[in-house]
Formats: sequence, C-alpha cells, structure tokens
Amino acid sequence: MAAKSSGTESQSLRHVQALFYDLVTAPSGVESGLIDRGSDAAELEAIIRGDARLSAIERLDIYANMYFYRILDVLRDEFPRVVAVVGDVAFHDLITDYLLAHRPQNPSLREAGSRLPPYLVQHALGLARPWLPGLARLERTHRELFDGADAVPLTLVGLRRLPPEAFATMGVRLCPTHAILDSAFALSAIWTTCLSEPVHPEARSERLLVWRQDFEVRHRVIDSAGESAMLEAAAEGATMGELCDVMTAAQNQPDAGDPAARAFQFLARWVDDGLLTATA
Repeated sequence: MAAKSSGTESQSLRHVQALFYDLVTAPSGVESGLIDRGSDAAELEAIIRGDARLSAIERLDIYANMYFYRILDVLRDEFPRVVAVVGDVAFHDLITDYLLAHRPQNPSLREAGSRLPPYLVQHALGLARPWLPGLARLERTHRELFDGADAVPLTLVGLRRLPPEAFATMGVRLCPTHAILDSAFALSAIWTTCLSEPVHPEARSERLLVWRQDFEVRHRVIDSAGESAMLEAAAEGATMGELCDVMTAAQNQPDAGDPAARAFQFLARWVDDGLLTATA
C-alpha cells in the first residue's frame, strides 16, 4: 500500500508540474492555456487557491509575466549588440517569437538563449540582416566560454626550462575554453562600434578565434592560413614538433617568412594568451 501511495503522489506531482509549466509558458496567458489544454478554471483552482483579490488564474498570470520578462532581461544582457542593432521593441518581439518556437527545456537560465542564433537565421530580423545570426552566435560564444571548464595553461617560463628534445615531443592541446567561428561577414570590425547607428558589415569570409583568458573572453581574426591549420591541429591535440610540421606543410599558402620561425611566433602568442595546455 505504501508503494502504491508513493506512486500516486509522484504521478500527482508530475501532473501539477506539467500543468504549471504549460500554463506559465502559454503564449496567450493562463486562461487561454487552460482552454488549449481542454481544461477549465476548476482544475487550476484545485491546486492554486484564489481569494477575493485574485483568482487562481490571475495569481498564475503573475508568474507567467515574470517568466517572460525574466528571460527577456537575461537575453538582453546576453545579446547587447543584437539589442543595439534591432532596438528594444524589435528585440522584445523577437524573444516573444523565439520562446513560442523554443520553450526552455533546461531549468538553468544560462541555457535560455542557446538556440537564439540559429533561430535568427529564419526570423525576419535575420533575413533582413543576414549577418545578425553570426553576431548573435559570437555573443553567445562569449557567454558559453566564460562559463567553460578550467584548464592549467602553459607558461613561457615553464617552456623555457625544457631541453630542446623535450620541447619538440611535448604534447599540447588548446584549452577547452576556446572556439573557432567561421562567418561570411566581417563581424570583428563592428564589435566595438556604435551599433545604434546603421551597421553594414562587409560581406567577406572571416575566421575568428574566441577564447577565455583568466576572467575575460576575447576574440581576434585568424588572418594566417598557417595559424588556422595549426589551431585545427592543436584543437585535436599534437606535439610541438607536429605543430611546426603543420606550418611547414602550409608553406604554399600565403604565409610570409620562415615556417619554423612563424610557427614559434604563433606558439609563443598562444602561450601568452593562455591558449595552450599540456596533454598527459
């Protein structure tokens, strides 16, 4: 009997949770949500007590409004450049459409905006500004990397202590808080501009390296084919010597200068930026 009672209570709790979620996220309010479910106020009043001031529906509508505006505030902070480009009113409408298409499935507000960049590809705002999804993706990547996993970066002091033969065979990998983004538009040029003015990024391909160093997320353009190839190899894990070989193999691409010297320049820059960590 005890097990049966526990199962009944669990089923009842799941019902209440599902009802609460469906009504709080209902696009046209709690009352319309009840109608869409084929329910009525009596079902809600069985679990939420109304009084002379507010009915059960009115009480839950307060939560429904809080649900939307809390998410709107979070996404406004997460995508400030998108807000600046489209304006507050259009952004409000965008998030309304977005939440109707993608109701949050994760209890963490951190994940509320995870699907906004690809959603913008098909939204009217993104269709009018085809570079806007890429800008949103860059902003989202900054947020994701800020919260990413920690790793112990290599230091130039530590590397200088290694004998030459140990340096060449040392296994390294890019730290987990990095991303390489490809864009059909030159987004880096507009990142620090005043986006309240009309923005027209140049339509040319651009590859960006985004990474976190200490408590700051940065990004820069990867303007060398050799460095791009080295980064791809380092993302998978390689030895220092293998990374130098990658640069040598890229000699026929537009990288001026001695490939070994160039490779060491890039490796030194990555270490200085906290991008490299040792592999076991």
